[in-house]
Amino acid sequence: MLKSGYQIFIFQSGKGVRRLVTVRGWLLALPLCALAALAAVNVTLWKYYAGHEELLRQKEERRGALAEQKSVSLRLKERMERVESEVTRIGSFNKKLGIMVAFNPAKDASPAGVGAPGPDLAASSGLYFSRQGALVRKMNEFIEYLGQEIALQEVLQQRLRNTLREKKLEFEARPSLWPMRGYITSGFGPRRSPFGRRADFHNGVDIKAPHGSPIHAPGAGRVTDVDYQSGYGLRVVIVHDFGISTLYGHLKSAVVTPGQEVRRGQLIAYSGNSGRTTGTHLHYEVQVNGEPVNPLRFMLD
Repeated sequence: MLKSGYQIFIFQSGKGVRRLVTVRGWLLALPLCALAALAAVNVTLWKYYAGHEELLRQKEERRGALAEQKSVSLRLKERMERVESEVTRIGSFNKKLGIMVAFNPAKDASPAGVGAPGPDLAASSGLYFSRQGALVRKMNEFIEYLGQEIALQEVLQQRLRNTLREKKLEFEARPSLWPMRGYITSGFGPRRSPFGRRADFHNGVDIKAPHGSPIHAPGAGRVTDVDYQSGYGLRVVIVHDFGISTLYGHLKSAVVTPGQEVRRGQLIAYSGNSGRTTGTHLHYEVQVNGEPVNPLRFMLD
């Protein structure tokens, strides 16, 4: 059949047969076979072509999810860098405060689990991982560490604050100011008595200044005595913290009363020459736990 020939006649109106064409059978079968094969291929691939739009949609969704992961990773990295910078700043500030007040946080135990980050954890702050999930996990672990470090630094800062407060109270209480401006005419310790040739022990220092010069509390404390006593004349006694007390003798007048709390630098009296004196001056004593000590150890300003 394929070897057989087929004759094709072409007629033209009014002119009869114009052309006679002879075609072999296989020439007619070949296009029909190609058409059938093409139809079969189309039928086979139709299920893939039908889901093409769905595949494109899924591809765009995955691309969007990847972009969102990258954005989240960048935000986590920026947040981690800010927190790490804050931890460094707080730690540096705490270290400076510790040096100022001789505070040693190493004596205090660190909270469990808080310490220097491991090499891979610390390095994760500046690395991008090929897998976004691993990067996010590493960043979250590092941020958790930084949160613990901030909590530790806050505890240390609170302790520093308390130490500074105690130091401030101690500074305010210690009698470190000169009670009166002037010059010292007699120091602490053994001396020749100004009332004769015999030797005596001077429990304080004598500060010379004009009559009626103002006298100020060299440290914060509570007034315990305002009275006249033999030898001292009119005197004022102030009790400070840490077992320290101060006495002011030969006063002209006092402006404080027993039981009164006084601040550092507050006016308490005026100088005079009451009691046993050779002239106007202030007799100033400092006692620690009831024993007289050299006031010059405290007169720092």
